[in-house]
Amino acid sequence: MTSRNRAILIGGAVGAVLGAAAAWAYAQAQESKTTSGASAGQQLRFRAGPSDYVKVGVSLLSLLRQITDLLKPA
Repeated sequence: MTSRNRAILIGGAVGAVLGAAAAWAYAQAQESKTTSGASAGQQLRFRAGPSDYVKVGVSLLSLLRQITDLLKPA
């Protein structure tokens, strides 16, 4: 296995783990809001607008750039 393939495999695995952790944290937050703030049968919904999604996308691109800068040879 080449180092490029190994890096892609490790990056994919790390991304999957981080994605699963983020989904778990979101589900936990929704459950705590539902049990503490809503009456029976009522569910609280996350309301994000387009600007929120753009902010998340820009933040992810910035994070990716920082990681690639960190891994560049000196």
